[in-house]
Amino acid sequence: MKPKTFVALLGAAILSLAVAVTAFVSSRPWSPTAIIHGEAALPALTPAENKIAVIEVEQGGNTIKLALKDGKWVVASQRDYPANVEAVRKLLLNASEASLVERKTAKKDMLPILGLGDPKTSSSRLIRFLDASGHAIGEIVAGNSKADAFGTNKNGTYVRKPGTDQSWLADRPIDASAKLSDWVKTRVVDIPTNSIKTASIEVAGQPAYQIDSEKDGSHKLAQMPAGKKLKYVNSVDEIIESASYVDFQGVRKADKSETLPDAGKVSYETDKGLKIQLDVKSDGKQAWVVVTPSGTGDAKKQADDIAALTAGWEFKIPVAKVSGLLKKQDDLLENTGS
Repeated sequence: MKPKTFVALLGAAILSLAVAVTAFVSSRPWSPTAIIHGEAALPALTPAENKIAVIEVEQGGNTIKLALKDGKWVVASQRDYPANVEAVRKLLLNASEASLVERKTAKKDMLPILGLGDPKTSSSRLIRFLDASGHAIGEIVAGNSKADAFGTNKNGTYVRKPGTDQSWLADRPIDASAKLSDWVKTRVVDIPTNSIKTASIEVAGQPAYQIDSEKDGSHKLAQMPAGKKLKYVNSVDEIIESASYVDFQGVRKADKSETLPDAGKVSYETDKGLKIQLDVKSDGKQAWVVVTPSGTGDAKKQADDIAALTAGWEFKIPVAKVSGLLKKQDDLLENTGS
């Protein structure tokens, strides 16, 4: 056998063994008494559910903190930005109803296979439920999900109690992480492109130009300079597409003292009268945007819904988004003879 062939076969064998070990640890009861149980995963949670005022999730050395303030859930670790209430309620419901139904490994070196390593250094999640005074009502370490463990679309979660090595399969999906995107609605603007009637593009240091809609829902430059044409037929529509939605990666209070340079502004209006203004700041390494919606009549409610998530806030966006939003008009054009 050639050495290269041997190495390839050895690698495949090691991979197969790893898969087999994972399946073995995940499915095999690690005790003769590992049969179905019904002990609550967080027994103190159910009667205390209405007293929970803080939720903390630690994962991989990162921690996110949710808090109930003035009757509303906010992300306390992100300057009290509004939390996605549905996500919070789902966690509270599943955590309070979860039962430990099958005993798994109690061997510390096996726990990472189930996603139950140290939350400070691994993907496992230490989830803590606290009262308004900061006292722990319940806490659990949640690991990997087990798909269809209790029937179609009824997932389970591997869990253990903090400070112990005994693991269990719980009968509920306990979906909580330290990612901001799990706790907020990161898309704060989402407008159909074919509804955008007109837009103004102002790149810093450049003259503004206007884009208007066509009858078929596409878009064109409102005024094409003499002797010029678009380099790429879809370039104007790409600007409108980029302006039509805003997904954020981070959030902070809008601060007029922010030192990032102005990159430009995009303003547009829909056929229903909704107006959106995007003020962008960027130094080429990071980018932030302030979203200002407005509207009257039928568009007022839509503007108010967006403002509920954007008023007073500044959002971190990918730097690549800036180049999609703010294109110089000269860069869109070429001579008609080209």
